[in-house]
Amino acid sequence: SSNGNRPRVIMVTSANREEGKSTTVSNLGIGLAEINQKILLIDADMRKPRLHNLFELSNSWGLSDLLREKTILRDSPIEALARPTKIAGLWVLPSGPGTLSISNLLYSERMAQLLERFRDEFDTILIDTPPMLTISDARILGRLADGAILVIRAGQTTKDAAMTAKERLVDDGIRVIGTILNRWDLKAKTRYGNGGYYYVPPS
Repeated sequence: SSNGNRPRVIMVTSANREEGKSTTVSNLGIGLAEINQKILLIDADMRKPRLHNLFELSNSWGLSDLLREKTILRDSPIEALARPTKIAGLWVLPSGPGTLSISNLLYSERMAQLLERFRDEFDTILIDTPPMLTISDARILGRLADGAILVIRAGQTTKDAAMTAKERLVDDGIRVIGTILNRWDLKAKTRYGNGGYYYVPPS
């Protein structure tokens, strides 16, 4: 936006798994880095993380560790909080090892402090979250974000699933910036919008 109030912390989610969410986060991050923004991608899908594989990084350390530690975040150098990628200006915070208390960690005050620390360092922060309809983590993280993007996969995401995911975001007071339609084949005989599939416009 032109008034200086553009969303800087953006949660990216989907209704269900395998709808292209992590790939979308990666492509958005790369695109923004290419226009000289400093970008951080956070893999908050601790149950099935993917960003470390996409960017060829180790997942032996990451978000779960930072949330369990007691270090003072405002004094930590950025190199201790995230990992640079091969793409200039693009950094990644992997999910880190799994834990039994994922939702509690994400709901903690330390998660809010971590995002505030990242606001000081990065132009845009994109958070890759678990799908909306199976796990509550995205709804927890949405309260800390400036807005959400809902990824919809053509030919897979049903109208009911897409609408339910959008309604949950709206009910939680999470601003839906928009949607990204993924895997739409313009040459396919069945047009998107038929056969029970649907495009959800932003609020």
